[in-house]
Amino acid sequence: MSWIFAGVLGLSIVMLFLFVWFSPVYIDDASMSPTLIEGDTVFYDRMYRHFHEYQRGDMVVFRDPETDALLIKRVVALGGETVEAKDGVLIIDGQFGMDERRYEAGAPIDFPKISVPEGKVFVLSDDRNYGEDSRKETLGCLAPEDILGLVRIRLRDFTVFTR
Repeated sequence: MSWIFAGVLGLSIVMLFLFVWFSPVYIDDASMSPTLIEGDTVFYDRMYRHFHEYQRGDMVVFRDPETDALLIKRVVALGGETVEAKDGVLIIDGQFGMDERRYEAGAPIDFPKISVPEGKVFVLSDDRNYGEDSRKETLGCLAPEDILGLVRIRLRDFTVFTR
């Protein structure tokens, strides 16, 4: 009987950890390709936002204000910075930004200079041709309270995302 109790207790702790601290999200589009592909399941850390600030390169989960669907995007610019893209090159504060070679774009992206308000972040899809990110007027820059959490684990190959 004690083995059964120990097993049930251990399983309860694991389930609590996975579904209270972490929450699963099923990827149903290719907007974060090649990092996350359609059909992947990831877990995001719901507690991160209470203890840390988001940084450039973080993959964050939030709700689309129009459809209420969960979206995952990458933070590329922080509050107080300016961001723009010219001929497929991401420029942050007038300097070259992230290394764009690891992200997909069928055609070079361009968008005008955008100032990120203090306390907010600017997010882009890893597949830069997807427009469901901060370039979209109805979405814009995200405040910390808009972000549900930080992507931590991909189940396909059990990748743990860290800094």
